[in-house]
Amino acid sequence: MAARRFSVALALALLTSSVAYGQAPDSSPVFTRIGFTPAHVIATNPFAVGDAAAANREVRNLPSLTVEIGRQTDGSRDWHHLYGLPAYGFGVSVASPGSGVSRPVDAYTFFSWPFAHLNDHVQVTTDFGMGVSWNWKAFNQRTNAYASVLGSNINARIDWGFYLRYVATPQTSLYAGVDFTHRSNGGMRQPDQGINVIGPSVGLRYNLTPERVVRPADDAPPFRPSWEYVVGFAGGRKNVLDEVNYLRHDFGAGTVTAAVQRQFYRYGKFAAGTDLMYDGSSDARGDAFSADVVRQGAFGDRLAMGVYGGYEHIIGRFGAIVQAGYKVFNGSNNPNAPSLYERYGWRFRFSDRVWGTFAVRAIDDRKADALEFGFGYQSRPR
Repeated sequence: MAARRFSVALALALLTSSVAYGQAPDSSPVFTRIGFTPAHVIATNPFAVGDAAAANREVRNLPSLTVEIGRQTDGSRDWHHLYGLPAYGFGVSVASPGSGVSRPVDAYTFFSWPFAHLNDHVQVTTDFGMGVSWNWKAFNQRTNAYASVLGSNINARIDWGFYLRYVATPQTSLYAGVDFTHRSNGGMRQPDQGINVIGPSVGLRYNLTPERVVRPADDAPPFRPSWEYVVGFAGGRKNVLDEVNYLRHDFGAGTVTAAVQRQFYRYGKFAAGTDLMYDGSSDARGDAFSADVVRQGAFGDRLAMGVYGGYEHIIGRFGAIVQAGYKVFNGSNNPNAPSLYERYGWRFRFSDRVWGTFAVRAIDDRKADALEFGFGYQSRPR
């Protein structure tokens, strides 16, 4: 149904764009964009639907329809040219998991960066989005009611996509590419399985008035690759569910990190580093005499050390970070304690040396483990 609605909207917009082609050259920076993504759920899905008499059916596909309103930069500021005349705005997404699952809704902001202009009509763009997602519920046959799937009704949404943009007319553009979206509550409330989806994405953009042709300036300063040394710390909170007594408990979590980064082009950095991680819930157990009392493991049981590699995509003072690591040491006595971990989030530079970060640390490719807030310091060798 969502695909059919998108096709009808696409046909109508293309028909109306030919009429608007001859309007006055005065340009409005505002545009609307609709998109359709038949995404596939990565790894094990956090929820299943079905009745008690039949085997539960995992939801493996998550098609979604997006509606966005944005603003196109016009070259009036220096940073517009530095990023190839990007666009930014606000969007709403509605997903359709299928029968037995409620209809989740997302609200988010986005930044669309055309990092490669192939010709006057074709661009390669990448979009970053961040916002909130809610109404992730599945029908529980035992309670005859809907229950939250991701552990919390309000969840974080992080999105990253790559697209080809084809400028069909001064008012219409077509998009085609691939999109990745992560949703979870960052481990703030359990059970928090999180959900990752990836899939092809198509879209249609309509400018309220014809878009003027403005070429990015070519007088940007020359770029020189460089190395950086980074140290930082982050702290946060995680929520763990006691499955025996079905009680939730909060624990502290933190990370001290050190890394070497290589800025290999103007907008991207590779990183390799090590994390010293603290997890207050590691080897914690309930008290034998009181269900609401939790005894933590020894301090050494709460520590782990990992090595990681990652990429940071630079957008002005902001940076979108994606990292994957492996725990070379884990103090936990639990033989099933995960060794692989990931980190998704944002970094903001207050100055050339000091930065702050907000990130979700995940395990098992999709399950949010903790939400981290931190600060750091970076320097460059002379």
